[in-house]
Amino acid sequence: MVGADVLRRVAPRLGLTVKELRSRLVLCGTDGAPPRPICDDGSPQTPVSVLSKDRSELLPLAETPTDYPGVTLTSAVKRSYPADGVSGGHLLGYLGSVSAEELASDEMLTSSDLMGRGGLEQQYDAELRGSAGQRRLLVDAAGDVQGTEQLVPAQPGTNLVTSIDARLQAAVEAALNNALAYAGSPDARAGAVVLDVTTGRVLAMGSKPDFSPAVWVDGVTQADYRRLSRGGALVDYPVSGTSPPGSAFKPISVLAMLRSGYTTTEPYDCPSTYTAGGRTFTNHESEAFGSLSLQRALEVSCNTVFYRAGDRLWRLGGGEKQSQGDLGPVAQAATDLGLGRATGVDLPNEVGGMVASPAQKYDLWLQRRDAWCAAAESKYPEMRRTDPAKADYYTALDRENCRSGQLWRQGDAVNAAIGQGFTATTPLQLAVAYAAIANGGTLWQPTVARALVQPDGSIARELAPQAMGQLTGDRAALRFLRRALESVPRSGTAADAFAGFPLDRFPVAGKTGSAQVEGENSTSWFASFAPADAPRYAVVAMVTNGGAGGETAAPAARRIYEALFGVGIERVFGPEGPPQQVAEVRGIGE
Repeated sequence: MVGADVLRRVAPRLGLTVKELRSRLVLCGTDGAPPRPICDDGSPQTPVSVLSKDRSELLPLAETPTDYPGVTLTSAVKRSYPADGVSGGHLLGYLGSVSAEELASDEMLTSSDLMGRGGLEQQYDAELRGSAGQRRLLVDAAGDVQGTEQLVPAQPGTNLVTSIDARLQAAVEAALNNALAYAGSPDARAGAVVLDVTTGRVLAMGSKPDFSPAVWVDGVTQADYRRLSRGGALVDYPVSGTSPPGSAFKPISVLAMLRSGYTTTEPYDCPSTYTAGGRTFTNHESEAFGSLSLQRALEVSCNTVFYRAGDRLWRLGGGEKQSQGDLGPVAQAATDLGLGRATGVDLPNEVGGMVASPAQKYDLWLQRRDAWCAAAESKYPEMRRTDPAKADYYTALDRENCRSGQLWRQGDAVNAAIGQGFTATTPLQLAVAYAAIANGGTLWQPTVARALVQPDGSIARELAPQAMGQLTGDRAALRFLRRALESVPRSGTAADAFAGFPLDRFPVAGKTGSAQVEGENSTSWFASFAPADAPRYAVVAMVTNGGAGGETAAPAARRIYEALFGVGIERVFGPEGPPQQVAEVRGIGE
């Protein structure tokens, strides 16, 4: 039993108020007990586990134990993160306190348990956790413990071996830090993914800003949590951050064009503007390139070639008469390459993104029609007091959407052809799509975990690569794309970013994207794979508020390739690529 005086002395040492400390000592189920996990769900005969802190913070309690009668310090295992220069916070996740809902749903959990939160910790919590043992206390008639009896021994969880390479992960995170610095905006966010195109295994994945999982080891403070949340560090951008892909989508439009009868040999006009549906759409900086090949259209990222193609495909598909269930050739190609749905990566909180199509616009109209109609009816009274012109604009827009927002307009199709409008994707989804272009059409489900390994070192379960789709009948189109995209870093929109890179030894195939986002600077993209003549790696980088793809995302991807191929630094993998065998687990528990 701990007296009130001791509580007053111990509470501040633990960073608690006396009231908070006292509430944690109340046995669950007794009168006045707070809810789980605050109350003690042990027994009157066992010590109460109050909280975990670093030993250095508890030295006063350890040095003068006679000042704190009834208080015992015990050691406990906790996570450590030994790799220098690597955060990996979103990949790894962290451990957090068990919630009341979790306690209610699993009778084996106790208030002192920790649960995986985010990343691999959450995804593989059941495997990593192991199982608690059971011990029977032998109590005499006075209620004093006279001995114990072990009924069920505790079982340790399995170890998780991943396909992540720490050195490559460090290179990805450094590249994203540089990209954010170049973007120069406090609102910029970045994500990058490296996939093995032959298996779909994730070799590295970075998100910036991020956090160190070590922040959670002894319990994150409210101040730290607010700082991380407000700064955007709690969003895993490669998995959960979507943005229009912009011109990084154009290879997918090329696939749709070639499926629809376009050829790779005919010339294509690239004027500075293209008019459709009463709107004029422009090239980047309104530049005209005259007549060029389809490969050159990708190199210089000529918008008007793709505007015209999107318009023609829209007309051939029936224009506004396309029904609510139609995808159209461009959306069909994107869907075939895995866009518009979650990849199934073994990480939590993945979002599916969207692919612009007649069907998607109809569904969106069903979801928003009532809100649009209500807004048009209200005519924005508050905005109208200060900016009547803007209120008129939004009112007219909502009235139009309310009445006919389900129609797949000419402008929708034109925008969709260059990855704008309603299309939005994550870096991981685009990496899966580019990996399929690189490997001849196989859509691999991306995986981070490689194997679950028993404490004795034996493999409990190896997670084999899983194919989730195969493009058929597109071999010639994919071959053309691999060849055409190789010219982008050599003489196209990524040439400046790859100037001086040994493309003759390590050819990179890729496409820049500078996606327009209303009210913000463009989202910068570079989606790629390499070596272009024998693809092994897909690298995608995205920087919101980053500007042009060739200026921000492409340099980040270049730095990642420098690590992959050992350009100016030590090579991460040998010429044979990532290791094929499951890494040996060593040092655990030693």
